[in-house]
Amino acid sequence: MPASAALMDRAFQSARMAFFDFAPDPEQPPGGLAGALRWIGTRFGVRGLEEGGLRALADAVVAEDRAGFLDVFLPAGDVSRAGEFRIAHGDGRIVFVHFDVCAGGPGGDRAPHVFGTLHDVSDLRRFEALLNDAMREREMLLAVIDACPISIAVADARRPDTPLIYVNRIFQTLTGYDRAEVMGRNCRFLHGPGTDDVAVGVLHEAIRTGSRADVRLLNYRKDGSTFLNHLVLAPIHDETGTLSAYIGLQADVTDEARREEIDRQRQRVEALGRMMGGVAHEINNLLQPVTLMTEELMLRPHGAADTACLRTILDCALSARRIIGDLLAFSRPGGRETEVVDAAALLRDALVLVRKAVGPAIVIRFEDRAGPADIRADRTAFTQVLLNLASNAAAAMAGEGTIEVALALVPGGPSRSEPRPQVRLTVTDTGCGMDAALLERAFEPFFTTKPVGQGTGLGLSVAFGLVKEMGGEIILESMPGRGTTATVLLPAVQGKLEDGHDPRR
Repeated sequence: MPASAALMDRAFQSARMAFFDFAPDPEQPPGGLAGALRWIGTRFGVRGLEEGGLRALADAVVAEDRAGFLDVFLPAGDVSRAGEFRIAHGDGRIVFVHFDVCAGGPGGDRAPHVFGTLHDVSDLRRFEALLNDAMREREMLLAVIDACPISIAVADARRPDTPLIYVNRIFQTLTGYDRAEVMGRNCRFLHGPGTDDVAVGVLHEAIRTGSRADVRLLNYRKDGSTFLNHLVLAPIHDETGTLSAYIGLQADVTDEARREEIDRQRQRVEALGRMMGGVAHEINNLLQPVTLMTEELMLRPHGAADTACLRTILDCALSARRIIGDLLAFSRPGGRETEVVDAAALLRDALVLVRKAVGPAIVIRFEDRAGPADIRADRTAFTQVLLNLASNAAAAMAGEGTIEVALALVPGGPSRSEPRPQVRLTVTDTGCGMDAALLERAFEPFFTTKPVGQGTGLGLSVAFGLVKEMGGEIILESMPGRGTTATVLLPAVQGKLEDGHDPRR
């Protein structure tokens, strides 16, 4: 090999490519594959085929690529062409080769020479295929995460202040923030004045130690509304075991927590009720002879001073019996005559008595959004519930203000925890309100915030027992300085009874 050819061969070897020159056989018709094929340089993609000439190379090209291969290598006239083809080897390997081809020669009846370069691009194509597969897998994974019904956020643990680097669609729906608004920010923007410092401390400790945390804390949406967030924070480590990120799974458990609190409150009040019921029964038995013997003494001859003393004893005994009656009504519901009545009509009748009871300085506004809706209730018990709620509201407003009373029909359905339709009665005041500690004890018998001698603390507990007796539930919502809303939910009666009669008759 001449020195120049050797240098060229070394250059092509270094470039991992090859130069070829194909001289068609002049004895064969133009456009044939017979001829001399010479190579200089590395022939990774065609090694083992180069000695067989252009025909052997064409035969090894994958059938789907063969027509394109012939168009490149058998051009008519002076042309430059390029193409990429798959070549199948006998050992099962498929290699990708790229040809840059030029053709030229004397023209006329003689076929032109074909020369050019070859590159084995198999590694590049395999890398591209792996990259495409990885991209598709990543896109699929992101699509699955984005469609996940749980709020997901990822924070970068390698950057200062652990900024968010990904949030899914449900996170945006839950918080009201767009993805662009939260990228690069620490998730503390969800915190507010009501966020529990203890829960925040648990999160900080988990981040400091690279551990897992499971907390509930109050978070704030973009519009300022709140939700109770059940947050599970878990560390993510890379292949070397280094902490690289944190993934946070969030769920709005506001309704669940409210139901749990209602259940806890109900269990606590029922336990107190059972205890107080037993005590009330025993005290009632002791009061019975006191009232009877006092009445007997008042019928006998005695002086004026004795009459006054006996009257005081009897009044106190009768007052105690009324309190005992309230306790027994709370702790041992049942035995009342109920009927199916129109909720709005019953409420309007009850409001006549309530307006008289709370006094002229209290304005009561009533809004009926329920339309025709029936409930099964005892009229006296229903009136007592409304009277107790309104009296508490009036006391919270120091005897002056406005009480909003509203009636609505809450439809049932598979998406609600209560499948049956319910009639909802709300009583809202603008009074002093209650904090969480007072709200937790509001239904306890004898619990009151009023001064000694101005209340027995049985109003809400009796209302609780009466509502429970009617198959419903009562919920209090309040904040200091923002008033209180009492919500009574009673099962609605719809349609005809099973015997075919109108339930109102």
